[in-house]
Amino acid sequence: MRADVFNELLAGLEDCEVAGPEAIAEFRRIVESVGAKHGLVAPLQEQRTEFARQLLDQRLPRVMVRDRLMARFSIRESQAYRDIHSALQIVPKPS
Repeated sequence: MRADVFNELLAGLEDCEVAGPEAIAEFRRIVESVGAKHGLVAPLQEQRTEFARQLLDQRLPRVMVRDRLMARFSIRESQAYRDIHSALQIVPKPS
């Protein structure tokens, strides 16, 4: 399995509206299991959220944060904005 295919499958799950949350979670586990057999590991949402928070703390515009998330983690625009939203819920560290 190629990394881009792996990431595309995982990103597609984020936008899936056909199945319920349990089915999506089970399919995610299957995809991650197959990816692990091929040496691929899914970037954790916590990593994406923390990266977004770091960029937001640097006062980068959201569109730039979105672009960097998409480039670094090979995720779709909608997932990048969800990660930015999650990052905005984290109280920034005092400077």
